[in-house]
Amino acid sequence: MGKLIWHELSRYISLAASTYAVWAGVWAIFFRKFFWDFVGGILRDPGGIQPNPRISVFITLIVRVPVIQTMTITFGLVIIALEWPLVTVDRIPFHRLIPIKIFLLILQAAIAALLYQERPSPHIPYEAALSSGDLYFFPSETHLKEDNGIEFEIRVCPALQKKPEQRDGQILVSQEPSVATTGQPDPFAPPYSLNLYVGDLALDDEDDTAEYVVLLNKYCVVPHHFLLVTKEFRPQTSPLLPSDLVHIYQLLLAARRANKSLIAFYNCGVNSGASQPHKHVQFIEVERDGPPLEKITRNLKIEASGRPFAFQSLPYANHIFRLPALSLDSTPAELRQTLFPPFHSLLDLVISTVRHDPGYPSGSPSYNVILTLEHMHLIPRRYETYTIPGTDTVIHVNSLGYAGMMLVKNHSDLEEIKKVGPAEILRGVGVESVHDLQVSGSLLETDCS
Repeated sequence: MGKLIWHELSRYISLAASTYAVWAGVWAIFFRKFFWDFVGGILRDPGGIQPNPRISVFITLIVRVPVIQTMTITFGLVIIALEWPLVTVDRIPFHRLIPIKIFLLILQAAIAALLYQERPSPHIPYEAALSSGDLYFFPSETHLKEDNGIEFEIRVCPALQKKPEQRDGQILVSQEPSVATTGQPDPFAPPYSLNLYVGDLALDDEDDTAEYVVLLNKYCVVPHHFLLVTKEFRPQTSPLLPSDLVHIYQLLLAARRANKSLIAFYNCGVNSGASQPHKHVQFIEVERDGPPLEKITRNLKIEASGRPFAFQSLPYANHIFRLPALSLDSTPAELRQTLFPPFHSLLDLVISTVRHDPGYPSGSPSYNVILTLEHMHLIPRRYETYTIPGTDTVIHVNSLGYAGMMLVKNHSDLEEIKKVGPAEILRGVGVESVHDLQVSGSLLETDCS
């Protein structure tokens, strides 16, 4: 009688363990990590664990292709079939052999031990992409430089010296060059890299459905940097549409609900700092009080709400709109009505500023867009890069430069920027302000409320 009880107890334990192994294998297909990714790895702060390249076999068998997960599920189902047993298995003589069951259980345990899962979080896609080698994180150090009332953040990232010159990103390095310039495929076109793909978004915009995909940025200096990309090809020279703005602010509001602070930015036009012709908006996480520009804009007193204004102490044209309080519970129609009129009025001011400049380059205007939950910023651009006088140092500037965040590859470039001053660099690639002329005209009288 005692042996029967022990046999039944062992059977139930085996069934429970195998059921758990099947469940864990399925779970591990969606959240791909392995147990010793920290052994010999590099701890990035921020950024987390980057596994040692020597264990690339496990990256291949667990992260890239779920081979180990599939084996775990298979062994679990086989043992369940033996222990239950299924009717067809019950007729096979060896299903009662204890040594075979012990062997299968040991093999199952060894394979399952390779897997490691944790509580799902918004950071798991980033960590999986980093572990798989599909995403590259470049550590950097931040230096502060006060100029024109803004405490600029200048990041020094020596690792970027080993990479080919890329344009689209001050806090990030862009994706590979586009098919328009090199003949290579559009990096934002499907099929998407499994570990860089986050999800799809869609919005019924009047008579059309606007579809987007959210992708992790392949090369980043700030962790968890992602992109909102139009599924259908649209040019990066086109302005943001109402559907674009609705999705951008839904993502910003969702981040706030998750106790995260994000900003969005859009480089529009050939001189804006963009390198990809496929329309995409970028998002990075910032400190709770926002990027340097937002810190001073928040404290700026304006004459009237519901109208664009400018930060007149800055040596370049800039156009800002202070937004009313936004809610994630707002419908897309409500967000569209709140967001698009202010953006349209700021875009009118950008075009007006460019028209007042007789030497502005021909073609569609270039400008940078910085979006926070409190403000919209639009800054017209004349040039993409700035060359430090008397040197060969070339500084690439995109939207984040105007947000108060710059990136250099070495300390010598950092010292050159400190000598010239970040505000002077931004003035050099921007457009002269004609705010007084615009105020005296009709453009600033547009009520966006």
